Amino acid sequence: MSYTPPVDVKTRTRARILDAAERLFAERGIAAVSLREIGAAAGQRNNSAVQYHFGTREALVRALYEDRLAPLNLRRLDLLAALPDERRDDLSALVDIHLRPLAEAMRDGARESHYARFVHRFTLEGEVLSPPLGSDVAGGVRAVTALIEDALATAEPDTPPAVHATRLRLMLLLVTATLADSERRLDQGAELPLPFEDLLTELADAAVGVLDPTGAVRRR
Repeated sequence: MSYTPPVDVKTRTRARILDAAERLFAERGIAAVSLREIGAAAGQRNNSAVQYHFGTREALVRALYEDRLAPLNLRRLDLLAALPDERRDDLSALVDIHLRPLAEAMRDGARESHYARFVHRFTLEGEVLSPPLGSDVAGGVRAVTALIEDALATAEPDTPPAVHATRLRLMLLLVTATLADSERRLDQGAELPLPFEDLLTELADAAVGVLDPTGAVRRR
């Protein structure tokens, strides 16, 4: 029989604070929630509990991302490594690699999650972490995004970079909004509008249409 060491009080408290922050940030936005509210929602009587464990709001958001993103990053890197070289400009494949790890975590996570809803809120509000997250938690998504940007720039060299950047942001909003809605449905015990794989296929097709409305990449 294997031995599972006990989780210390500090680690349990940090986990409760992260869960409370994720839920409140997802529901109301990053700036609208005070650290004191997060501490209270996590069952902490000390008004300075969040500051004690995390310091600042940005450090808390960073810790939340690091907690959730690390396994997603590994999954995304594995999917990217399995992608044949000749498909590294295939938008359908790249979009699937971008969205699948978050979708799978939303569906399969062992603990209650508001992470997809938090990611959508963070994306919607245009928040930026400074300095950026490290490659150990965000390297995969950066690599996939760079391949998408390269595919667009190669297929449409005369299109202004700002147009491609706008399409990419629209794609991110579409993906995060859809997964946030799906997570909410699952949280409420409702069925997804389509079977999981069908939903991902439809979402990826829609996202490709946003990125490549003229079909320039797909015609290459």
